[in-house]
Amino acid sequence: MIQEQATGLRAPKKPESRRLYNRLARRFGTTGKQKSTIWQRCLYLLFGLVASFPAQAQMLFSENLTMNIDSTKTIQGSLQPVLDFKTEKENVLTLKNTANLNLLIGRNRVVNLINKLEFSTYGKQITVSGGHVHAEYRYLLHHAFEVYPYVESQWAGSRGMTFKVSTGLQSRYRIVNSTHCLLFAAVGFFYEFEKWAYPDPPAGTNPHAYSRSVKSHLSLSFRHSLGDRWEITTTAIHQGKPDGYLKSARWGGAADLLYRITPKIGVRGTYRLIYDTAPIVPVRKNYTTVDAGLDISF
Repeated sequence: MIQEQATGLRAPKKPESRRLYNRLARRFGTTGKQKSTIWQRCLYLLFGLVASFPAQAQMLFSENLTMNIDSTKTIQGSLQPVLDFKTEKENVLTLKNTANLNLLIGRNRVVNLINKLEFSTYGKQITVSGGHVHAEYRYLLHHAFEVYPYVESQWAGSRGMTFKVSTGLQSRYRIVNSTHCLLFAAVGFFYEFEKWAYPDPPAGTNPHAYSRSVKSHLSLSFRHSLGDRWEITTTAIHQGKPDGYLKSARWGGAADLLYRITPKIGVRGTYRLIYDTAPIVPVRKNYTTVDAGLDISF
């Protein structure tokens, strides 16, 4: 039988549903033909995610997008499209989309893919202002504990971040998991490479700054359901180098508020705050974003 996920995988409690659940678990876990079909479906969805490839600021809040895994579904995910149109000197059109895909493999493994794209037009000029791709391979060691290697790529041209890539190993521990509340902590280490553009580089100097470092990651996330329609998710993150754990730290906070219109369609508002105590180029230390749009799950 598939184990419970550290972030909310639950087996059905009714006998009839549990018998079906067990049959599905054995089927997906042992049948080679089914695995082939599953991977084909996954590749199509993965192409759709990567086609909108990379991007936000220099910190992702993947914990806020970590879904509760339904053990009866091999593939599940969500889309969060946002459309904005303004008439200024030229017409300004902005399209954003966040895509989240989970693939359940066997009894205790999950592949999680998260992608965001920000696409803008100013008159006839087309720009891609930012985005990110995040992938993690979650391995469940216990019903409340998991480890996962991950890799992610980002850019944020409007801030001057040309490119950033990081990879590492993290773990999640579920502290509280009740019908309406979920509290879990994540701890890990990662390697990070950044390339930033100077706002106004002097003539004859390198217009870019580079950073390579190993950092620690510590986060605490809380999710609470208010009835059947409202859900709030909050996350606090600290990232720092071993030789400057507080002096050169990066702090982050996130809050998501979801209202479900139907079980599959809702409205989600998000708030993100990042504070970098020691940016490698002279930019604002704090970065804030606020978004609101549809949340479509499948």
